[in-house]
Amino acid sequence: MPLSGARGWRITRVYVPAFFGLHLRGGAQPLLDGPAAAYPEVAFQQSSRGPRQ
Repeated sequence: MPLSGARGWRITRVYVPAFFGLHLRGGAQPLLDGPAAAYPEVAFQQSSRGPRQ
C-alpha cells in the first residue's frame, strides 16, 4: 500500500521523538511497546537481543 509523503512525515514526527525519549531520556514511551491502531503502517519486528530491560 503506497504511503503519501504527508502521512510518512506525520508518522516520523511521532515515532522519532518517542525513540529518543525512550533511549536518551529513559522515559516510558507506550507508542514503542507495539502496534498502534492510529499507525497501522508501522510494523514491529522482534529484536534478536530479546525484550527491552
